[in-house]
Amino acid sequence: MSDHPIFHMASFSRSGETLLLRCLDAHPDIAVVHQIREPDTPEDLALFRHLKDLRETTIAADHPALAHRGLRPGAALVLKNAVWTHGHPRRGFTLVRNPFSVVVSAYRHVAPKDPAHQRNQQIRWCRAIDPVMLPFIEQCDIMDGFLALYARKMLQDRRDGLPFLRYEDFVADPETWLRRIVAHMGLDWSDRVLKSHEDYAEGETGHGRIKLWQPIHAGSTDRFKAALSAGQAARIHALTHEVLAAHGYDWDGTDLTVRADVPGIL
Repeated sequence: MSDHPIFHMASFSRSGETLLLRCLDAHPDIAVVHQIREPDTPEDLALFRHLKDLRETTIAADHPALAHRGLRPGAALVLKNAVWTHGHPRRGFTLVRNPFSVVVSAYRHVAPKDPAHQRNQQIRWCRAIDPVMLPFIEQCDIMDGFLALYARKMLQDRRDGLPFLRYEDFVADPETWLRRIVAHMGLDWSDRVLKSHEDYAEGETGHGRIKLWQPIHAGSTDRFKAALSAGQAARIHALTHEVLAAHGYDWDGTDLTVRADVPGIL
């Protein structure tokens, strides 16, 4: 009985993870561990907790934590790794989204805005990402804390050497980037990943309130421009410019563009 390989999808909250996970989960030989549908089942949460700190990059097919899944032989597991830094070698890839869009999505997601909820959430994330930052996160401006954690997490993933893709590229040309991910995982291509929305009923929402039944679209790519003041955009850039540079984003104060020839891109 063959083991199942484990792939981390490194990212940060509000970066489009659920959309990409939905696509990958439609592949017959890929099983996403959690955070597509909401709420997660207790069994999937138990599997996530087991894998989160696992040193190994495979899991035995007969492991009790997989008993509820009924996986195909050799199927790959994809673990969303968004709000902790992994202490062991891992294989996988990174999904990065520009910080302007990430901030706008995060602030829109909590309605009505609850600073206490956001602060407690950031404190939890900080303990798993970098506890050294905790005194700052406990008392800083909410947006600054969010951006500090984003920068810390994304730069660590970059230093770890995982190949990356940008959300903006993915939604503009889904097939190209899904083919690259599937090939990176050593699997044969399946057109099902492009039709993943067909697996959900109209009106069904998932993690992060994503409309699971809708096809991939790039409608939110430039939404941040109308949502942020010039001062807010400048502040975001000041705190995250290293992440932007490392992943091939160019920001001129008004427009965001991406470069194709970036070392490390998937």
